[in-house]
This record gives sequence, C-alpha cells and structure tokens, in this order.
Amino acid sequence: MTLWRPLALLSFVLTLGLVSSLEAQRPNIRFVPGPKAGGGDIEWSNAPNGRVELVKDEYLLIELEARIKYQDITVRADKITHNFKTKDVVAEGHVIVDQGPSRLTASQAVYNINTRTGTFFNATATMDPSMYFSGDRIEKIDDDSFKLTNGVFTSCDLDRPAWSIHVGEATVNLDDYAYFHDLSFHAQKLPIFWAPRLVWPTKRERSQGLLIPRVLFSTRFGQRLELGYFIPFGESVDATVYADINTKQFFGTGLNLRYLPSQDVKLGELSAYAVNNPDRNDVEWKYQYQHAQENLPGGFRGVVDMQDYSDLDFFREYDRDPRLHTLSNIYSSAYLTKNRPTYSLNVIADRRDLVSVNTRQRFEQVPAVQYRRYPQRLGRSPLYLSLESSASQLRMSNIVNDLETRDADYFRADVFPTLSMQLRTPPWLSVKPQISLRQTWYSSSLDEATNKPTNDESIDRFYAQGQVEMIGPSFSRVYNQAMGGFSRFKHVIEPRVRYLYTTEVEEQDRIIRFDTVDTPYLPLVQDSVEYSLTQRILGKETGPGGNAREVLSLSLRQSVALSDPFEENRGGSNIPGAERRPARYTPLTASLRVNPYQTLTLDATSTFGNVSHQIDTTSVSANLVGTGDNADKYLSFTWFASFNQPGSPADGSSQIRINTGSSLLRDRLRADVELNFDAQKGSFLEQRFLTGWTGSCYGFSLEFRRHLVYDFDASIGQTVERPITSYGIAVTLKNVGTIGSH
Repeated sequence: MTLWRPLALLSFVLTLGLVSSLEAQRPNIRFVPGPKAGGGDIEWSNAPNGRVELVKDEYLLIELEARIKYQDITVRADKITHNFKTKDVVAEGHVIVDQGPSRLTASQAVYNINTRTGTFFNATATMDPSMYFSGDRIEKIDDDSFKLTNGVFTSCDLDRPAWSIHVGEATVNLDDYAYFHDLSFHAQKLPIFWAPRLVWPTKRERSQGLLIPRVLFSTRFGQRLELGYFIPFGESVDATVYADINTKQFFGTGLNLRYLPSQDVKLGELSAYAVNNPDRNDVEWKYQYQHAQENLPGGFRGVVDMQDYSDLDFFREYDRDPRLHTLSNIYSSAYLTKNRPTYSLNVIADRRDLVSVNTRQRFEQVPAVQYRRYPQRLGRSPLYLSLESSASQLRMSNIVNDLETRDADYFRADVFPTLSMQLRTPPWLSVKPQISLRQTWYSSSLDEATNKPTNDESIDRFYAQGQVEMIGPSFSRVYNQAMGGFSRFKHVIEPRVRYLYTTEVEEQDRIIRFDTVDTPYLPLVQDSVEYSLTQRILGKETGPGGNAREVLSLSLRQSVALSDPFEENRGGSNIPGAERRPARYTPLTASLRVNPYQTLTLDATSTFGNVSHQIDTTSVSANLVGTGDNADKYLSFTWFASFNQPGSPADGSSQIRINTGSSLLRDRLRADVELNFDAQKGSFLEQRFLTGWTGSCYGFSLEFRRHLVYDFDASIGQTVERPITSYGIAVTLKNVGTIGSH
C-alpha cells in the first residue's frame, strides 16, 4: 500500500466529516434570545465626568463609559447615540451588547434595541455552551438569524486558538442550522484542509444528520470508511444507520435502535450488523437486543438480553473490540421474575454457546420455571424449611463426546426441599444440622451401550443428603495498637467442619448432564468430611466514624472421603492431561486475601495435589486504584500458573497480565498499557499501548495493538496462531467530536 492512498482517504474523510450535518458528536451551537420586544423604559448612565446630551427628547448622546439598558438588553461603549423614536443605537469604541446569557463585542455597532437587529463591525460573540466566533462583520438579520463575513469559529481562546474554522461567509439560524461557505480548518495558524461548505446543526433538540466518518487501516480488510446517519423519532426513540466501505469488498451495514417510551422501561436497545465476507462468499452477522421493564402485571419484572454471532472468530478480528478475544461463551436470556420476602418465581428461557476454535456447543432452556422458597421457620420450633424446584425443557447440540456429536431434547422436573435446625449455642460456636431430599425426573437418558441420548427410556432419580456444619470454637484477641490508619486490631481463628452423608445415587452415569441439578452436591461420596481453618485480622479505622473491616484472611481447606474414594475428576489435579485416579483426599487449597487499604487488594490461591504431591496451580492478583487527585491512576497484576504433572504428557502453563494507566504532566498527558504474556512460551499474547494528550479545547490519542488470533487450518487439521498488528489515531475537538482512525 503506497502512502498517498491512506493519506488521500483520510483527507477525504476529514472533509466529508466537516461538510456533513453532525449530530451525535455535534456541538450544541445556539444563541439564546431574550424576550420579544414589548416596550419598557430605557435606562442610561455614564462616568461622572462623562458627557450626556439630550436633544428634544429625540436623541441621546452619551460619552465615557456609556451604558443603555432596555428590557434584558444592555449596551456598553465609549460613545452611544440613541434615537428614542426608532430605538436605533449607534455605539462606538469597546462595544459590548449583552442579551440574556449571550454577549457580542465590537469596535462599532448599529443596533435596534426594539427589533433586536443590527450590524457589528470587528465583532466577537459567544454561542452556547462554549463556541466562540469573530468576524469583520456580524449582521443580526432577525431575532433568529445571523450573518457572518470573514470570520473564525472555535471552542478555544479566540486570541490564540489551538484549532479554528475560518469562513468566508456564514449564516446562522437559531434552532435550525448554520451554513458555512469557503471554510478552512486550522491547527494553530497552520491550515490543514479546505472545504467549500459546512452545514452545522444549531437545534436545541436532537436533529438527524451524518455522524463524523471514521477510517480504519487493515492488512486483511483493506482501508475502511465507516459512516453513520442519526435519526431521532421524538423524545423517546432514535436510530443510527451504519454503512462501512472496505477496499477489499468487505461491505457492511448496521442499525442501532434505542427507545425509552415510559418510566417503567429502564433499557431498550437493538444493535444489528451484517457484513459481506468475500473470502467465504457469505454474509457474516451479529446482533444484540436488550430490554428491561418494571411493574409488569402480577408484580413481575421482565428482562431480555439476547446476542449472537454467525462467526465469532471473524468479528474478533473485524470489530477491533478487545473484549471479544476473552469471550469464551455467548449467553442470551429472557426472563420474568417476581421476588418477595419469602419466595422468588422465575420464568426463563436462555441459551449458552461454548465457543472454541471452529467448534460451538449449545445449551438451551426453552423455557424453565423456577420456584424458590426461602428458609421459613416452622411455628415456634427451631426448624426451618426451604425449597428449590424447577420444570424445564432442555436442549443440547453439537456436544462432542469421544469425537462424536450428540444432541439432546428432553424434559426435566426437579424438587429439592431442605429442613434445617438452628441450635442454641454459645457465641463462639455454631452448629447447624440439615436434611435434604431431591427428586428429579428426566424424559430421556443416556444409552448404556452408546453413551448417547435416547428418548426410549426415562429416569426417575432420588437421593437424600444429611449434613452437620460446625463453625468454631472460634478464638479471638484484640490488640489495642494503632498502625497504618487503624486504631486497633482483632485476630480471629475460625475452624469449620462439615460432615456430609449422601445416599446411593443409582444410574447416575445415565443422567444427561446439563447443570448443577444433574450433579448432586459435590463431593459425590456417601460419607465425607470437609474441614477448613481460617484466620482473619479485622481492623478498626481511626476517626469517630471509622468502620471495622477485614484487613487479612488466610484459609486452608480440604475434604476427605470416609467411604469410597472421590470420583476420579475430584481425586487429583484438575489440570488437563494430569493423571486421574480415585483418591481419598481432595487437593489442599490455600487462599490468602490482603486488603490493608481501600485502594489496595491482593488475592492468592494455591492447590497442593494429594496425587501429584506437588503444587498443581497457583494464582496471584493485585489491584491498586487511586483516590482523590489520583483517581485516574490504576495498576492490576494477575499471574496464573499450572505445573507439570507426573506421568502427564501435557506441559504446564504460566501467564501474566498487567493493566496500568495514569495521567502525567498535570493531567495533560495520559498513558495506558495492557500486556498479556505467556511465560511458558516466552511470548506476548497481547500488547496494547495507548497514549493521549488533552489540551484546553482539543485532544489526540495514539494506539498500538498486537494480539494473536487462532484459526483452524483444515489442511493440517490443527489450530494455528496468527499475529495481528493495528494502529490508531484520533483527534477530539471540543464541542465537535472525534475524527480519525481506530
């Protein structure tokens, strides 16, 4: 690609953006007129040593700090001549005319205070909210129209504007449009480009028109010109239509529709987009629809959040949205919910697509009814009854099992009551026994021979669980010693033990697994004990209104099977490729959380495998955020590592992610960095550097991004990685918008 082509395209986009009617990023340019002429007294004044001459009550001549006030109009100048009959004012020298919030200044002016029209020479003026202009001559044609000759428009200081638009002529109509002719855009005193015309909205309400176009440079898609047209429909509905033009035939079009017809509708938005993909001779598409509404009949609340992609891998590269690269599943749902102090009722339909390279697995509830009863005391007894239940139609498709695809479409009904008891114990001890029953009916099951779903035989599953959870005895000690913003500390040692008994679950291997309903409360053994030891340090903040909060916590937890060993997928490490075999103990998990200040948190977790006899996984994350004058500063660090397992062909992994950003040079310069590093391979998975400068009336930003995408190569039957590098530049003008590439 030669240099002139992108430069020519960028120049064309800038010109097109400024000769278009702007809306979403347009300046709100308008004059604020005062009341209509309706008579009233004229007041005048001047300096004590000034001159006042009144001629037969027809003419008034004022010199030296002269001032005339009529209704909401005030005229100041070195010299003012006023005609009482015609209401004409001739002002000379340091002329200032204030009308409501608007102000015009000039070296000389001829102005009629009754019709509010006139001509100002060598004039300057202010448009609401902060758009300034000057000209050799400004004519106020009527109460709603102005004409400018040889002028300058800017949002900067008029004396030394960082950017400005120079016009030969301009006509400004209040609550309508301003029409500029023979204009040139300047950065400081340097002219950047010229355009014959510019139509600029001055409407107080939203108005339809073209958005500022944007350009994108890509090696795969070519140069892209992104266009948008905004259309308002009254106060509560608007739409934006998009069209993208690519030099490599990737043409796209889209729609964004927003609506808020009533106070009960909290959110209403539809976004849809389609793009021609010449590589596949097909159309790629995506959509998202969101709607939230309160106060529906019966006391329900309704929420819809639906989205889908024809090819997520394609849009990960085409959209330039970094959030898509971390999206592992596509979730859509629509539900009605009713929450009361004692129960909740939900009617839900949802769909979850698990996405990986060249594969997609779909799980659907179409629909499900869920009823939950919160724990309620039975009379005056210490017993509490709660209930979870659901009835669902479930679908699964493209589920890979032993390299074969299997689908399922069946019904499921589930009832899960729990009876618990609250025993009276000392404050340092809590003992809570409970019994649960679960009855689940399935219209389909897995065939024992093929391990595939079949509708030939239903299953009725029942099991019971009993457990006793004991928290304590807890030990604590208070330290009355001030340190680091805390007046005193409390150290708490809290052991926790839970015994769990599960009756035998027959034909569990024939259950089609969809969610946690289908897997009894883990660990799935008849007798098990889960134990943990937690140490907490609580700090009382200094000051009269200081709160007590947790500063540090450290916990160790593990489970042991008293009957049969845990299932294979619970007995050792959960790392792919690790050796799996039944074990009596689950991995030992250690968790540490440190929160010495509201702005600093540190979390660390590590698991020690009872099969591997080594540390299996470790993760560390730290977050630092600024407050007050440093609220724009942040730093986050995450490290996750899994280690090689004995007898496993799979290698371990180690990834580091760093996100940081801060303002510099008195908040003028800002820099943000995102890094994702694969320490095992010694290479970056993603790099993003963003820097920007903010002036008084402008700003610009530069971006560099390089990341890896994963494609399935059918010729070799493997997934291959491919690096993508992109650059972006954007210029933001106050009250105008953003122009550039991204």
